[in-house]
Amino acid sequence: MNHKISLMLLVLLAMVACTSNEKAPQATEPVQEKPVQVVDNSPRSLPLLYATDTCKIGQNYYVWELERKACDSLGVVADDMGDKYYDNTIKIVVKKNASTLFARTFKKSDFRHMLDKDFFKNSILDGCRFMKIHEGMVSFSMAVSYPESDMSRPFILNIGPDGSYMILPDDDLDEEYITDSLSSDGV
Repeated sequence: MNHKISLMLLVLLAMVACTSNEKAPQATEPVQEKPVQVVDNSPRSLPLLYATDTCKIGQNYYVWELERKACDSLGVVADDMGDKYYDNTIKIVVKKNASTLFARTFKKSDFRHMLDKDFFKNSILDGCRFMKIHEGMVSFSMAVSYPESDMSRPFILNIGPDGSYMILPDDDLDEEYITDSLSSDGV
């Protein structure tokens, strides 16, 4: 029995020797990291927009399509806050009785002769919207503007019955045709 007590004392001594005086780790407050603000200096693009519609005038059926998309090869424009924007192209296709009457992709440079130098330098081709068809003439309103602002120069694109076209400043802008470049029925 002495042998059993010795063995028990030895086991008890081993257990005491193996226990540590260190306290169990306490839960600590999480380290709060300071948020890192990432500045994205890459140019912004206005969203790709596409619109199409059809109409019948007399015996003629017309279909028009508009597509605005950012184009990185046209250069970058910076606004007053330093935000950069890609310029856009606007493609217009007009079909009359299933035959293509007009198809062209417009750039801001198509309006250069009607814009002052500073406005041309700081603006983008922004919007386009179908206006009307009258006596075979198909008309669209178009706008060159400072990116994401109300500062714009409105224009009228008239497409003749033979497919020829003319761009004119819209000096008599009708409120009905003011374009919001994010509207659902215009680009």
